[in-house]
Amino acid sequence: MAGAVPAASAATGGQGCAERNAVKAVFPAAKKIGFTRRGPVKFQGQRGLKFPGWCAGWWVEYQNIGPRGDVDSYVDVSVTLYRTAAQTLAPLHEPAYGLISNLGDGGKVNFLPGGALSVIRNVFVSTTSSQLPSDANGFPDGAGGPDISDPALMKIHRAIHAQVVQLR
Repeated sequence: MAGAVPAASAATGGQGCAERNAVKAVFPAAKKIGFTRRGPVKFQGQRGLKFPGWCAGWWVEYQNIGPRGDVDSYVDVSVTLYRTAAQTLAPLHEPAYGLISNLGDGGKVNFLPGGALSVIRNVFVSTTSSQLPSDANGFPDGAGGPDISDPALMKIHRAIHAQVVQLR
């Protein structure tokens, strides 16, 4: 989250990245993927390892709100556009652990503790999750807890993949 800046103040990509603004719209509504609320879509500049072909990145936080109105769990979701499909494979293989699996929609996925990485065409999708356990008084404990399940994360990835496929 620290690397996110408003889209209006950020340069987005370079040559060969015509879909950089269209990719911003691939995030599904919260209820469609089992969450209570979706935050605003924000521009995310390139951070960490610099992979070739990077065009633009966007991220959103999805939240589940508990009965007291507090956030019980959340998932940070980022979508990054690369110039070519081949260039998405570098960040997908970056974690040294995890088995990369083929998906029925033509994409690939790599699971890691507390998250998942996937690619579809020239789009890279990353999810990082946390479930906030309640303390003795029923309030969420900000120290974190068990992560949201892989099937719940895959629901997000599949919904985004479906939107990416619709772009062309």
